Amino acid sequence: MISKAGQSMLRQVRTQLRPRTSPRSVGSLGALSRLLSSLAVLEQKDGKLNAGSLGAITAAQKLGGSITAFIAGGNIKGAAEEAAKVAGVEKILSVDNAAYDKVRPFPWKSCVPDC
Repeated sequence: MISKAGQSMLRQVRTQLRPRTSPRSVGSLGALSRLLSSLAVLEQKDGKLNAGSLGAITAAQKLGGSITAFIAGGNIKGAAEEAAKVAGVEKILSVDNAAYDKVRPFPWKSCVPDC
């Protein structure tokens, strides 16, 4: 059950999401570009940046706006320094913890042989 405050908030969001009869214009492209930003999640192995991760930065550059890169894993200082040299990256967020080395995008062992 949603509280009355939650219902009120949902009503406000719904009215903002309804299509308008005429689209709002943005004052300038410069104003719009200040609102854009991208987070590129980069992969690394043994402190080296995965070359395929550069595709995330290239895609973010095409969108425009600022680009922040995120790297997690053990012994990632070299990968973070390498990512900082890539053109267009304004900020690097890094988490140096070996626990992230064991994280995988898919639980391979749990789905075998059903996959």
